Amino acid sequence: MVRKERLDEKFHLNTLALIFTLFFSVSTQAEEIKIASWNIAWLGSHEYNQRSEADYQQLAHYAKQLDADVIALQEVESEYWARKVFGDGYDYYFSTKDWVQRVGVAVKKSRGFTVKAKEYKALDIGKVRHGMDVTLTKNGKTLHLLAVHLKSGCFAAPLDNNSIDAMPNSSDKEIRRKEACDKLSRQIKPLEQWINLHAAQDSAYIVLGDFNRRFSQDIALQYSEKKGLWQALNGDGQAALWTPTTTVNSDCWGGYYKDYIDHILFNPKAKKLYVDASFEQLVFKGKYSKELSRNLSDHCPISVKLQLKMST
Repeated sequence: MVRKERLDEKFHLNTLALIFTLFFSVSTQAEEIKIASWNIAWLGSHEYNQRSEADYQQLAHYAKQLDADVIALQEVESEYWARKVFGDGYDYYFSTKDWVQRVGVAVKKSRGFTVKAKEYKALDIGKVRHGMDVTLTKNGKTLHLLAVHLKSGCFAAPLDNNSIDAMPNSSDKEIRRKEACDKLSRQIKPLEQWINLHAAQDSAYIVLGDFNRRFSQDIALQYSEKKGLWQALNGDGQAALWTPTTTVNSDCWGGYYKDYIDHILFNPKAKKLYVDASFEQLVFKGKYSKELSRNLSDHCPISVKLQLKMST
């Protein structure tokens, strides 16, 4: 009788251990998602967009090949134009800035994220684009994204006031470049504010999009925090950032644009989610030409993969 009770007790203990193991393995199951950024030049009603139906089909082909779950979009006018490339399988969130070059985020419907999206208007320091502040939540896990398209035209020049004041302005080209550097420098503060807010909350966050800045050059030139955009954003502790684009060259259009200006920036907590060696650039086929780069884009999409530990 005692032996039977011991066997029953052992059976119950083994059963409980098996149930616990199964529950634990399910509750910590990791889910992989792919996050991308793509500037699809002048995708909208502007006269610069001269794409044919065949061009849209080509873009749709590359979008299918990209197959990202979350995509930061730049230079896309609205959901209508985004659907011509990405179809109906995404929910779209766009800024309302009165300009065809809007910033948006596409989120694949099938992934089941709860999405909170709002414009980050603070980036508009005068005739420049808004950002999109997006929070993705699933099963109690949250990831914060800021999609950006910063001022173009100041790709590597120093951004401190003294350097900008000393820039020549005797021609239209020089004036435009000086104005571009001034505006980009003034976008640093609202970027830092967004970063610092989420760093203070110990959140996992990513800033991604078209920064119009060669971070590899900021690093090579050993700029101070006042002179380099990378150095200004890349602070200490939770605000310390990492991106895979500073140590590799772009292969877009055969390397015609060698230095990346599109980036995906991780804070330390988000970096823990990064799948090693998952950074990719989807390179278009064909030899570079202005016409072909206009029909597709002068930017090739970039992407990373994350392992999100979702409670289920």
